[in-house]
Amino acid sequence: MHNQFPAQARRSRPAQSRRPRRSLWARLRLLLLVVGALLLLGAGFFYWQVQRLAAILTVEDVRPHQAQASPLFGANLLLIGTDERPDQPHEGVRSDTLMLVRLDGMGRWVALFSLPRDSEVNIPQVGLGQTKINAAYSQGYVAAPQLYGTSATPHQGGMALSAEVVESLLQLEARGMAVDYTATVNFAGFATLIDALGGITIDVPRYLRDEAYPTEDFGTMLVEFQPGPQRMDGATALIYARTRHPDSDFGRVARQQQVVQAIMHELRTHGLLGQLRSIPALLRALDGTPEAVRPLQTTLPLARPDVLLSLMLLGASLDPSELGQFALGPNEIAYTNGTNLIYEPAAVQALLEQWQHPPREANEQALVHVLNGTNTAGLAREVSLDLENANFRLLPPGNALPTATTRIYHVGNSPATARRLARQLGVELIHAPPPQGASPEATIVLVLGADWPEQ
Repeated sequence: MHNQFPAQARRSRPAQSRRPRRSLWARLRLLLLVVGALLLLGAGFFYWQVQRLAAILTVEDVRPHQAQASPLFGANLLLIGTDERPDQPHEGVRSDTLMLVRLDGMGRWVALFSLPRDSEVNIPQVGLGQTKINAAYSQGYVAAPQLYGTSATPHQGGMALSAEVVESLLQLEARGMAVDYTATVNFAGFATLIDALGGITIDVPRYLRDEAYPTEDFGTMLVEFQPGPQRMDGATALIYARTRHPDSDFGRVARQQQVVQAIMHELRTHGLLGQLRSIPALLRALDGTPEAVRPLQTTLPLARPDVLLSLMLLGASLDPSELGQFALGPNEIAYTNGTNLIYEPAAVQALLEQWQHPPREANEQALVHVLNGTNTAGLAREVSLDLENANFRLLPPGNALPTATTRIYHVGNSPATARRLARQLGVELIHAPPPQGASPEATIVLVLGADWPEQ
């Protein structure tokens, strides 16, 4: 009996030592379960918010032959900016902005291709001959039931006809491509959406003055923008994007692309949590608008898993400065018919070839123009020689208005070269119209500021 007690004690010790271990693993499993439940709850809440947003924004594509491309692997979205005034129905609906957006979620890149509203097209669907491309939306808006069936809404008709006309002008079918999805942004609601993000920051490259900016009551007013970075609310950003009297429709196209870049930058600075927090504000902005004048409508199925994944990949990884920027401009014009712009087909296809694929410097043939915005004589020439030795193609140097900050302006069609220049010099890259003094041949403009010796 005396020897049994210690043996029992000895046998009990391992059991006692194992209890804390089992307790530790139990607590760890409980912690993992709680964390997993919270992640699932957060994901579920996020997807619920996305579905609410998609229910408001998404409309059916009424075209008979709908594209099936996924933005996860490459798809085209036609972005249409409209000027719609429900209280003035006799004025019709105009599309002042047409921008074809190439989305590639897996490749992590986006490219814009802008079409000026004065581009001449043929619209046989409604019996029109040669006319401006901005007539496509208004004609589809008016004739939606006749063109696409009695259930088609005016907005769906405008979106569908615009897509067909753009496909024809750019000959996308011959490239094995299509306008896969469309989206309309109503100018009246555009400001509200930017305000929901808290505004955007725009670096205005030069002084702008428009003495005849159109107002809502069909009058005009004076608008001015001083050069330099500035915070803009939605109403101000809309004016900046729409004004064209200070230069031309090509300048307006560049400003519109600059605003798109600024919106992307604002979303990126918010981070994922900030973007999630913006969804309720966007929902409030959209819910408070009558269905007939939604600020944004799209045929892109936002809640579809592949679409949602591609947008999340692009939102998380795409640097706004790497946005591809292309536009039909003076280099593609064959001749004009009054104010209508007629393009050289081969030049249009060459530009599309660049836009369609990830940016490659070898295809761009970029021309860099260095401007001296300092008091140091000969600085632009010295920097131009250095860049020429680094295998950049240079235009003769020039002068700019004095500036404190060195900047690179990507004027268009050379995104890969612009990024290499910005990275090599450690200078901010801006997608914007060129500053004063820039050569019209330049696709990239480097303005040397007072901080240049510090670079």
